[in-house]
Amino acid sequence: MQELVKQRTKMLETLPKIVGPVSVKVSDVHTGVWRYRRPVIRHDDCIRCGICAEYCPCGVIEKAEVMTVDYTYCKGCGICTVECPKKAIDFVLESEFEGEGDQ
Repeated sequence: MQELVKQRTKMLETLPKIVGPVSVKVSDVHTGVWRYRRPVIRHDDCIRCGICAEYCPCGVIEKAEVMTVDYTYCKGCGICTVECPKKAIDFVLESEFEGEGDQ
């Protein structure tokens, strides 16, 4: 399970009891196979502000020593590329991606 999902689930436990129908299901479907464009972070330009992680609707960007993207679940929506204040994230076609592993 993704670290960010674990953190957010832990935060839910501290909230007052919610009344009504609520869904907190964590998907185990590898949604990254839907992606045809991949966000690639240029670590030399990244200032690790974490704005991309805050805006990511899938919660797949994690802030650590370097920002990392979990491509297993990244759908390639491109929101991170738009929101990055330093424009340090390129949106690359999967067919043209030439990189090391999934980083």
